[in-house]
Amino acid sequence: MKRIQYRCPKISGRIRIDGTLNDPSWEKAERLEFFVPATLEQPASITHAKLLYDDEFLYIGFKCFDDDIRATYRKRDSFTWEEDVVEVFLKPSPEKTEYFEFEFSPIKTIFDAFIPGPDHIHRVVECSKWNCSGIVVETFIDGTLNDTSDIDRYWSMEIAIPFKGLPVLKGKPPATGDKWLFHLARYDYSYSLKKHRELSSTAYLTSRNFHNFNEWSFLIFAQ
Repeated sequence: MKRIQYRCPKISGRIRIDGTLNDPSWEKAERLEFFVPATLEQPASITHAKLLYDDEFLYIGFKCFDDDIRATYRKRDSFTWEEDVVEVFLKPSPEKTEYFEFEFSPIKTIFDAFIPGPDHIHRVVECSKWNCSGIVVETFIDGTLNDTSDIDRYWSMEIAIPFKGLPVLKGKPPATGDKWLFHLARYDYSYSLKKHRELSSTAYLTSRNFHNFNEWSFLIFAQ
């Protein structure tokens, strides 16, 4: 099975988190492509994403082209996947089964869960009792939220996940050359889409299972 290897560049200064992805540091990162799970076709809803890091944070930037932006859930750990959302899956140890799932909506609602392994996937609500302390999230919306009478353009997001907030790291940031498993994903809901919903991912997934870490990509922390 082919795995994508993504080189995550290290930056010396913090990114200005405002949701626009206009900080010059983003130019150092390569853009990830998204694929429809199983078919690996290009999605109808285009998504751009990049990753960077420094000694304190993993930075993820998304730009989601979307003609019908929807988000109403505001409570943390709501079922955000029932509306427009981007997702981040991180597995710091390729050998161990534990991993993290994060979801972020256009209105900055966060779902986060620490999942000990595949046997706990169906207990995700229980796993979401864990919260990652110190996450910073900002969004920008070019369109009108929850209004189907017009055509929206896109929503973008910048996320900073603190390494200290991930308990398996024991407060230590990744070292140069460290390799994690990861993938980024998106749920897009729109009346213009087939079945009014589309899933996409940056990994070559052979099924619609975002939790199959055996098919995730490699995240390589570079200098």
